[in-house]
Formats: sequence, structure tokens, C-alpha cells
Amino acid sequence: MGRNKIALACVMVFVLALAAFAAAAAEDAAPGGEAALGQESGPPTLSLDEAISLALEHNPQLAAVEEDISSARQTVLQAVAVAHAHLDVTTMRMTPVDLPEFSFQSPDSTWQTDFSLSQLLYAGGAVGKGIDAAKRHVASAQSIYERTRQQIAFKVRQAYYRVLTAEEQVQVSEEVVNSAKEHLRVARLRYDAGVAPEFDVLAAEAYVARVEQALIAAKTELSISREALNTVLGVRLSDDTRLVAPPTAEIPEVDPDTLEAEALAQRPDIAAARALVTVNEARVGVERAARKPTITAGMSYSLRPKTTIPGDLFGIPGSEIVVSQNSGNIVLAANWSLFNGGEVTAKIRGAEARLRRSQNELSALELQVELEVKSACLLLESAAAQKRAAEKEVEQATEAHRIATLRYQEGVGTSVEVLDAEANLSGARTRLNAAIYNLNLAVANLDLAVGRSWIPPAGIDVSEGQR
Repeated sequence: MGRNKIALACVMVFVLALAAFAAAAAEDAAPGGEAALGQESGPPTLSLDEAISLALEHNPQLAAVEEDISSARQTVLQAVAVAHAHLDVTTMRMTPVDLPEFSFQSPDSTWQTDFSLSQLLYAGGAVGKGIDAAKRHVASAQSIYERTRQQIAFKVRQAYYRVLTAEEQVQVSEEVVNSAKEHLRVARLRYDAGVAPEFDVLAAEAYVARVEQALIAAKTELSISREALNTVLGVRLSDDTRLVAPPTAEIPEVDPDTLEAEALAQRPDIAAARALVTVNEARVGVERAARKPTITAGMSYSLRPKTTIPGDLFGIPGSEIVVSQNSGNIVLAANWSLFNGGEVTAKIRGAEARLRRSQNELSALELQVELEVKSACLLLESAAAQKRAAEKEVEQATEAHRIATLRYQEGVGTSVEVLDAEANLSGARTRLNAAIYNLNLAVANLDLAVGRSWIPPAGIDVSEGQR
């Protein structure tokens, strides 16, 4: 009996432990447990690299430019096809109508099949020039695609910095509102104690209303900036997505001459313009080749049904003559247009005009690139100087606000001094926020002007911030 009781007690302990384990597992799987897990994980985040990767994957502008590359590659295949042999087959069903009394054609409906094989042997160099032009066009399309990637990356950086700046401005505005409300509370206490005039309370209330309007404007700007970021990305981020602030932008060394040479050597739009010049050079060669003869080799063969003719027609009564109508030809043809009313000359002159235009456009683009690099360098220097000045202004405004607040609390200062100090500090922090944005944007603008690819490495998981 004692052993049975011990065994029964062990079984009960085991059952209770198993029930407790099952209850704990059920609690973890309950909606409350999921909510707790979600709270631990926090809202989704999005870094600048991830944002650029999202845009390069979903932005429709880039997809449209990519189709230009596909179209250009098909042009190469078309140009190469001209140099290949061409085989054509034509099948016809023929029904004779009103045949004469004597004819080799069958009076019944018949089928006819024609084969034609041709090979271009010589075209004055037009084929080679056409293939070269098509390949250069692909290179131009690829360069335009790369430049579009750079421009989209710049737009993402611009929109991303704008959101971060708007978020910072909302935070600044909220702190200013809280500070203004605290000042209003102190002014009312001092007024109730009879140590401050009613003017201080009215001035503080007016200031609170003013900074609350600024807070509303800051929140509106944040909403607009997030919508602008969604547009650039080509996808919609969830409203609670938190942008991760990138490291402070490093101010690169600025040497306009060196940067101009770098831009002219590596900017994709310059490469595209140069490729377009070579395309038009090849097209001039294609049009000039029309003045030379073309030589083509060909072979044709026709399959036609046999026809039966009564022998009476040939003095052989009581017999039939079966006639085969199959026939073929081997052709070597040379064609030389000696006079065409000036058509070839007009085409050559048109191609030469397009070549000169592309050359002039290249020269104009090179000048524009030099201007963009110089402007980007000047803007970067200005943005760096403005940031330093804004940081100094915030330090001074913070100290001035501290002193004005102490003077007011000790009864030796006025409410106007405090309000002015708060307004100055708010303005200084706003200007510093704008200066940081301008500096980040100036660095991005310099990268775009020089043609540096600010593209994150492949393999970044960008699904977390999407909805």
C-alpha cells in the first residue's frame, strides 16, 4: 500500500507540472503575449541606406529608364540581323479563273510554295556602322540609367534629411510650448501674489498662443515631409516607422579644380553625352554608305503542282503529258543608286547636323557640370560656416535665457526679458536645425555634382519599414 501511495503521489505531481507547463505555453501564445512581444520589439525603423535601397527597387522613374536599356539592346539585335542570311517562305493557294484553251496551269485550285534565301555581301560599311551605333546607344542608355540612380539616391537623402529636420523642429517646438506654459504658470502665481503686473500674464498667454501655432506648423511640415519621402521611395511607410539618424556628415576637402576633373571623368550623364556623339558619328557613316553599291547573293526555289496536258495538243492522240513546274534561281545582284534626286545627300547633311548638335550639347553639359561643382563647393563652405555660427548662437541664447529666467524669478527682471530670451533661443535652435539640414544637403549635392555613387551595398533587408 505504501508503495502504491508513493506512485500515486508521483503521478499527481507529474500531471500538475504538465498542466502548469501547458498553461504557461498558452499564455505565451495568447494575444496579450503577442502584444507584449510587440512592445518589446518596438516600432519599425528605417536607415538611410535602407531608404535608398527601397527607392532603387520601387521608384517608377528608375523602372522607366531601365526599359530604355532593354529597347536599346533590341536595336542592337536588329542591326546585327541585317548582316545575317534571310530565309523567306511564301505559300499561296491559287484558283484559276477564265483560263485559255491551252494553258500549262491546272484548271483546279492548287498550292504554290516559294523559298527565298538572301545574304548581304557588301553595303559600303553601313552594316558595321549601324551595329556600332546601336551598341553606343546601349552604352548611352546605361549611363543615363546610372545617373538616374544617383539622382534618386540624392532625392532620398534630401527627403530623408527633411523628415529628420521636421521631427527635430517638432521636438523643439514642443519644448518651447512647454517652457512658455511654465512661464505662464509662474507669471500667474506672481500676479496672484501681487508681485507682478497683469501685463506679464497677458504677455505670457499671447506668447503661448504664438508658439502653439508654430508647433502646429511644425507638425504639418513633418506630415508633408513624410509624404514626400513615401513618394520618392515608391512605397508607403507605416506611420510609426522611425527614421534612424545617420552619422553627422563629414565635410570633405573642397578643391574645385580637382572635383571638376573628377566630375568630367566619372559623371554618367557626361558619359551618355559622349556616347551619343559616337552614335551620331556612326549614323553619319551609315548615311554616307548609301553612296556606295550593295551586293547581295540570293537563291529562290518555287514548288508548284505538276500539270497534265492531253497529248492530242501535241499530235500524240490518246496520251497525256505530265509537266513539272518546279523552278529555281541563283542570283548575284549589285545595286548602285546613281541618281536619287538628292535624297542621300539630304540624309547625310541631316546626320551631320545631328552630330554637330550632340557635340555642342556635350560642350554645354561640360560647362554646366563645372558650374554645378563650383556652386556645390561654395554652398558646402557656406553651410559649414552657417552651422558653426548657429551653434555659437544657440550657446549664447541658452545662457541669455538662463540669466533672464533667474532675474525674473528673483524679481529684478521683467517678463518681457524672459519672453524675448525664449523667442531668441527658439529662433536660434530653429536656425541650427536648418543649418544642419543645409549642411547634410550640401554634402549630398556635392556628391551628385561630382557624380559619386552614394548607393548602399546589396543585401540590405528593407522589408521592415514597409506596410
